[in-house]
Amino acid sequence: MYETLKIVWSIVAICLVVLILLHSPKSDGLGGFSGQAQLFSSTKSAETALNRVTWFLTAAFLGLTVMLSGGWLTKATVTAPIPAQVAPATQSAPNAQPIPLNLPAPTPAATPERPQQ
Repeated sequence: MYETLKIVWSIVAICLVVLILLHSPKSDGLGGFSGQAQLFSSTKSAETALNRVTWFLTAAFLGLTVMLSGGWLTKATVTAPIPAQVAPATQSAPNAQPIPLNLPAPTPAATPERPQQ
């Protein structure tokens, strides 16, 4: 279903681009193409029909965009199981010796004595 909607979305996008290009900034619209306006009774009805179809395809395009990008229609992906933790090696490296740390012992912080009152 997801792939089908992607194909429909692509077709709607192409049709929308074509319809937007058919709109004329000078209100010629479909009347600018020879023979195209003969499908309608007048140029005004052609523009009205063109506007309605353009708005419908715009709404369809936006709706499909939200549906496809929302992730609601994608198949559930199977996640890989968490790998088992590897137990630490029981043998240490050969000839490994602990490193001695000859640090001085911590001394308590000297607090100044207060004179008793």
